[in-house]
Amino acid sequence: MIKFNDFSFYYPDSLRPSLDKIDVEIEEGEFLVITGPSGGGKSTFLRSINGLVPNFYGGKIMGEVIVHGKNASETPTNQMSELVGMVFQDPENQLISNRVEREIAFGMENLCFPNELMKKRVEEALDAVNISRLRNRTTSELSGGQKQKVAIASALAMHPSILLLDEPTSELDPRSAEEVLNVIEKINDELGLTILLVEHRLERVIHHVDRMLMIDNGKLVYDGSPRKIKSAHVENWKVGLPPVTRLSLHFKDKIANNGIPLTVKEARLALKDVLSDPKNNASWGRKTSSGKVSFSMEKVFFSYDGEKDVLKNISFNVYEGDMIALMGKNASGKTTLVKLMNGLVKQRKGKIELFGKKINDYSLDELIQKVGIVFQDPNLHLFNDTVQEEVAFVLRNLGLEKELIDKKVEEILKRFKIYQYRNSYPHDLSGGERQRVALASVLVSEPEILILDEPTRGMDYFLKKELISYLKEKAKTA
Repeated sequence: MIKFNDFSFYYPDSLRPSLDKIDVEIEEGEFLVITGPSGGGKSTFLRSINGLVPNFYGGKIMGEVIVHGKNASETPTNQMSELVGMVFQDPENQLISNRVEREIAFGMENLCFPNELMKKRVEEALDAVNISRLRNRTTSELSGGQKQKVAIASALAMHPSILLLDEPTSELDPRSAEEVLNVIEKINDELGLTILLVEHRLERVIHHVDRMLMIDNGKLVYDGSPRKIKSAHVENWKVGLPPVTRLSLHFKDKIANNGIPLTVKEARLALKDVLSDPKNNASWGRKTSSGKVSFSMEKVFFSYDGEKDVLKNISFNVYEGDMIALMGKNASGKTTLVKLMNGLVKQRKGKIELFGKKINDYSLDELIQKVGIVFQDPNLHLFNDTVQEEVAFVLRNLGLEKELIDKKVEEILKRFKIYQYRNSYPHDLSGGERQRVALASVLVSEPEILILDEPTRGMDYFLKKELISYLKEKAKTA
């Protein structure tokens, strides 16, 4: 089905291989998760299967990737697209048409499929992912989960035998993510497609898959069942295993030979004796607030169209040193609330105060210095030619001396482990690396209030821990 034969790949101008001597075979009908640290080579692995590497990205290859008997790098793209479907991390990047039905038919139209065949396959694809009710909707009005399902349906309509998914749940709330993963599992079970899924959040997918590959620094470091990991050297892994799995590994000597638990239910049964032991009880402390209000909203309403309120009667206080999690399902108003907090949009009615002063009384320059915001999409932050220039941009605008700018930039690039990319073009980096550049470009100015809109998208487990550690440190000292 899919065979990597001593395959290595170098991106243009790179001295380090993104994939290094990969040898692996994937059988028909398997469901695999591919995990590993940010920039480790996971997305490159997928792109090698459909020939985007090297045919679209350029670069140098050694070895070969054979898909259904065809060399992926030597087969024309239109032929590979009929064998291999791909769903990208951000569905916005592959939605072309303005209506769902047209979007699903788009790939077939490009290959000049007959009209009757296109109609039949569109119906099949809509039914397969359970979105028939959306057929006449415009794509711009869909939620993130609905857009991701449309992207999957568009790939399925081509009748590929292999489906590649690059972090398909990264922008979804837990409920939408579970819906999408259930659709993917159904496709694997009922249609027999071979599915390869890249994911950092293993707790979402690990119980769905047959096999797990871990890629780090371009090398394949684990290949096997997720339940067999207790025999691997997981303490050296740079990925975040599901919390129940990490807990179980602490007590692996007390677990029977039926494998490591992957779900809460499995862990509860496997660790029944351990959890009932009073010696293992934990106590939790509660942080006391400083009492000094930094930000407040009182009976705030907001509407985009002046008629339907997106936010209704919102009231809360944020105290100095607080770390607050803002939670809610997709399209519930979280990002809109964040935009109100730094003046990007204005409330319809109600009072918003920043450090005891109405937010509307601040100038734009004052707000930028007091409130930093990191958007969900890192590309909105990236417009300079190098990572170093990107992070230094805000400091130059604040009029700091060059020596101080260089010192601050170097410190934060090293803190987020992107110093080695300081002379790289930001858009050439992986999704997780771009996210870190966006974070660094905001955090370097040390704003008094920091707002992060889903900042860990594309980040591996240890980078998430590093970010939380950094934020806790700043909350205590700033």
